[in-house]
This record gives sequence, C-alpha cells and structure tokens, in this order.
Amino acid sequence: MERFKDRVLSLADRYAHEQLDFLIQLCNQNSYSFNKSGVDRVSAMVVQHLAGIFPTHEVRSEKNLGDHHLLRHSASGQDRDIYLVGHVDTVFPPDYSFQECRISNGLLIGPGTGDMKGGLAVMVFALRILKELELLDGLRLAMILNSDEEIGSITSREIFLEEREKARLCLVGECAGFHNEIVVSRNGKMGARIKSFGQGRHVSHGAASKSSAILEIAHKIIALEKINGNIPGVDLNVGKVEGGLGSNTVPENASCFLDIRWHKEEQQAALQARIEAEIAANVQPGCRSEFEIMNFRPTMPENPLNRPLIQMVQQIARTLGQEVGTEHRRGTSDANFFGSIGVPTLDGWGPVCENDHTTEEFIRISSLKERTALLSLFLVEYGRQAGMIR
Repeated sequence: MERFKDRVLSLADRYAHEQLDFLIQLCNQNSYSFNKSGVDRVSAMVVQHLAGIFPTHEVRSEKNLGDHHLLRHSASGQDRDIYLVGHVDTVFPPDYSFQECRISNGLLIGPGTGDMKGGLAVMVFALRILKELELLDGLRLAMILNSDEEIGSITSREIFLEEREKARLCLVGECAGFHNEIVVSRNGKMGARIKSFGQGRHVSHGAASKSSAILEIAHKIIALEKINGNIPGVDLNVGKVEGGLGSNTVPENASCFLDIRWHKEEQQAALQARIEAEIAANVQPGCRSEFEIMNFRPTMPENPLNRPLIQMVQQIARTLGQEVGTEHRRGTSDANFFGSIGVPTLDGWGPVCENDHTTEEFIRISSLKERTALLSLFLVEYGRQAGMIR
C-alpha cells in the first residue's frame, strides 16, 4: 500500500477540481425519487464517468421510477465480488426551493451533496484512480446504482437480495459521520401505512354519534406515538396524515404513513405485533383499520468480520494524516441488506456531511478528496491481502 500512496494522493489532487465540478453537476440535476427523467439523467452522468471501468453494464428498467444499474468488472464471476453501492435519488421534489449548490467557507451546500451524490463522486474517482494506476484488472468489482433508496428501495430490493449472495465485501457511499466515522451498524426500519374506514355522511345529521375515519386514525396515532420512550432502541414517527372531504362531511376514509425503527432485530416481531394489535382495536362502532407494510430493511448488526477491515481503514487513514472512527447509525441504508446476512459491510465512505434532508445540507469539500484517497488505498490493500493485486 505504501508504494501506491504518493501516486494515489497525486491523482486525488489532480482530479480534485474535476471531481468537485462533477459533484455540483450531479447535485444541480434534480433526482427526486419520483422524478424518473431526472433520476435517469443522474445515473447516466455517473455511468459516463465510469467509462472503460466496467465492461459489463446491465440496466434494470422501471416504468415509474428511475432505472437501476448493475456494473461488473471483467474479472467478476471468478469468485465473490467486492460490491460498491450507491443511490442516485434524493428527497427534494423539483418544485422545492432547494435545487442548486453554493460554496461557502469550504463547504458545498446543496441538495444531495452528502446523501449521497458526494459518495458517488468518491467512488467514481477512486475507481478512476485505480484504473490510471492499472490496478483494476485483478479486482473483482461490482457496482449497484439504484434509484429508490430514499423511498425504501421498493423496486431495487430484489436486486440487493439477489446480489448480496455473490458478495465477499460491501462498501456503501453514504456520507461519513461528522467526525469522519465509518458506519459499522444500523437500525432496522419499516415504512408502513394505516388506512382507517368510517361511515361518511353530512354532519347535519349530528356529530355526537358518528363513525369518523379521521377520529379513528387519530386514536391510532396517539396510541402508537406512546411507544416512543417506552421501548429502548425503538422509534416510531407518524409523518403524514390524509383524509376527509371537508369540514361539513364525516370522513369515510383516512390514512397515515409511519416510519418505524428498531436497534436489535429480535425487537422487530414483537414491535410489529404490538402495532398491529393497536390498529385492530377499533374505538368507534362502524370503523375498521388496516395495516400495510410498504418497505422494510432488517438491522445491520455489528459484525466481527468487520473488525480487521476497520483496522485496515484506520491504519491507512493514519498514513494519510486522517483519524477515522466508527459509529452506529440509527438511520438505514442499502448496506442493511448486505450486513443483515453477515456480509462484511462498511458504510459511510462518502464525504463528511451534516444537515442532510434539509435546505442546509452540506459537505466539507476537503473531505471529498480525503475520502477518495482513503477508498482508493483501501481497495488496493484489500486487493493485495486477498491476493487480487500483486
């Protein structure tokens, strides 16, 4: 690894302006999860910058969401592969005010800078560095670019379930922790919807005895929100409520959307059973409710197989003048699919970020180059120890 360090740092320096320009272009192109044309344009930009690196390129087309891309190096198929994983979608709709980047005091502020277009830029330029150093031929690499991570990977889930069986290692480009941490474990998550049904009628018939879908779902929300703070490691949030026709009509239908997270996988079954019991307990005569799971990610627990990899990362980081810690992240990512079945998985390879999913999302620009050098040298050292690089 030492014999490549200076060359990697030199190339990271040389690519720094191009890399930043590339990231700004990615971020200035809206790729809201439901903006298929915008998402597909971002994927095309990434694939274009990977030209000559992955000879095999498979597109999994989607009708309503962005397409997914699977890229493989020519050496793939001989053994289990190193998977690089990144998503191209963001949470910001095209009509939202936050659409373009700006630079201020060493920060790049913009939509998706950290979550996770910055990570895409890190992976793209790390691979370009390895290509220039003629080190790619021995590495068995695969890359997944998916379009729907922010909405629970609802159409890419099957790809991850299939591909994780072929993985020897998974590296995910979500943003680094604010103090340069690599993510080694994550909560599990379920996205769900409650639908409540009442009996619609005009309020002039009296409001004292009614079967209101909105009132019914309000009882469900209060009961479910009481779970917070009462089960360690569990978080539940009702984030959107819909229903009714108007103030003078007893609502016949109502729905709400839930985000449910848990720290330990053994909590999931009992938690789901409690939620379903609360939903089944109807408060008003003539009302009923349904529970629908819309997306699901299992927990990514700490993995003993990660420990030598973390030590490798930290040793490389020190030679670069960096300090890299580890963290458990309460959020989820596509790393969960790999880590949940014991595939050695390290997440957080993107640049240092804060305020993601807000109008103040930013990365520290200097960390873009730092993370690129770190990933490049990690792949070199991992490949050397695995006998892929001599």
